Formats: sequence, C-alpha cells, structure tokens
Amino acid sequence: MRAAVLIGALCAIGTMGSPIEKRVYETDLSVVTVTSTVTGGEQVATVVPAPAPAPAPVEQKQAAEPAPQEQATTITSAYEYTVTSAPETSATEVDPVATSAPAPEPTTTTAAPQPATTSSSSEVTTAPAPTTSSTTSAAPSTSADSQSSTGEEYQAQILQNHNMHRSNHSAPALAWSTDLESTAQQLADGCVYQHNTQIGGGGYGQNIGYGIPASDIGKMITNLMYNDEFDYFNNLYGEANPDMTNFEKWGHFSQIVWKGTKQVGCYTKVCSSLQNVDSDGPLPFTVCNYSPAGNFEGEYNTNIEKPLGHAFYAVA
Repeated sequence: MRAAVLIGALCAIGTMGSPIEKRVYETDLSVVTVTSTVTGGEQVATVVPAPAPAPAPVEQKQAAEPAPQEQATTITSAYEYTVTSAPETSATEVDPVATSAPAPEPTTTTAAPQPATTSSSSEVTTAPAPTTSSTTSAAPSTSADSQSSTGEEYQAQILQNHNMHRSNHSAPALAWSTDLESTAQQLADGCVYQHNTQIGGGGYGQNIGYGIPASDIGKMITNLMYNDEFDYFNNLYGEANPDMTNFEKWGHFSQIVWKGTKQVGCYTKVCSSLQNVDSDGPLPFTVCNYSPAGNFEGEYNTNIEKPLGHAFYAVA
C-alpha cells in the first residue's frame, strides 16, 4: 500500500490571519504543514488548497560499466501558515501579505503554526516536565478511529522537544495543559483535516499535522519544525516586524521558541479515513494547541531571542 503521509502544523499567532490547507501527493511520502491565525476573539479561517509539485527523481549512472541506477526521491510537502497582526480587527488572506496570511510553500514533513485569538498577556505557568493545569487527559478510544496519544510518555515527548529548543533561545519551559489537550482532542476526533481555534472558547494557537504517529511526535517538532527552519530566521533576530516573505519557512520555528507562550496540549488520533487529504488508509492526525499564541506582529523582537549555541539535536 502506498503511503500518503502529510503533515501540517500551525503556529499560534494572535490577532489576525486565517488557516489555509494544502495537499501534496507523493509516490512514497507526502507531508503537509498548516499555519493559521485568529484575531481578537473572533475566528477567521480560510482554507485554500495549493498543491506543490513533487520534485523529479535524479538518476546516477556509473561510467565504467553498466550498473544499477540509483534514484533519489525528494519528499515534498506543503503547508499553510498565517501571520498575526494588530489586536482589534481580523482579516483573512490567501496570498502572501506581510500583515496577514502568507501563502505556503512545499517543505519536508513539517507541521505549520496557526495563531488564535489571544493577546500577548500570558499566564506564567511553566515547567520542564509534564504537569496538569486543569482537567484530566482523555482516555484512549477503542473505536476504529483510535487515538494514539499515550498519556505521560506522549506528553513527555512533546514537552521535551519543545523545551530543549526554547531553552536555547532563553524562553521559559512550557507546561502541559489538559484544557488545551481536551480542545485538541475534540478537533482530532472529527477526523477532518482543518483548523478550528474556537473550540472551548478559543484563545489559543494551533498546529495540526498528519502522517506522523504519536510514537514519533518528536520528529515533527524537532526535526521538521525546529531544525529545518532554524536557519531561515538567522537574519531576522531583533526585528519587531520581520520580513514575512519567507514566513512559511520559519513560522513553526518562531512559535516553538516564542517566549510569551506558556502552555501546550496535543492529541494524536489515528483516523481510518481522514477527510480533506489524499489517503488510501488510516492516518494519524495530530493537533497541538498553544496558549498564549505566538507570532504577533510587532512583538518578534521581544519574544524570539538569539540562540545560545546549544549542541545540535535531532530525533533518530
């Protein structure tokens, strides 16, 4: 069976923007990342498909005598993203606009950030290890659409793969929020690949992605969202309003290290049939909600610090 693996994610942004959803089909692997922004308490979401072409295979031949050809297949994916702007008005755009939602570009298996309706004021609830901030975590489902989030181990992976990178940028550690986990579960349980940051009253940012199982959730966060985007932000440190031309290439990174974000809650569900994606079989669908949301226009310089130079880390 061919695997159609797609990942999308959304950075939490705060005052304006909208989610857009893109799909890419690959022979072996496809990944989609999604970013979305909601402003000042109102939900604004736009889904705009924009498939990214898959790169052509490369063949290599040995000169001396006939030898087997080696074919390298490049994994292509697409994701959506949005940028948050000033707190009062919401706007929805599908084209790259600095003050709204830039258009997505293909990238490797990455989840894309989506901001929600939150202000930069935040509740300081931080901890390096999983903690509960309200309700208890939802129990695993036994239906065909089974969820693959696995309690404390799952939480530990998510927190570890956020907090190790946050510490490299002088950002406080995130704490686990069961409230955010609960709202993430409600979206994931629907098995429809789309953003919704209004569940439970809203006030949070959101990353969604599919194709990465709960057991490998660290790969999505560390390898794809942080490592793959790290260099794209190199020349933007210290800018309150950085150039948004390549936002889709660093929007996930910026949400991960955003100092104002204090809590995270995620949920991964294995859907027998995930809607809005090309798939011929079950796919894991992950939703991560962040509070407060990051990527606020005019606040990048105070929320994203230069790296301290910690050793490079990747999830095997």
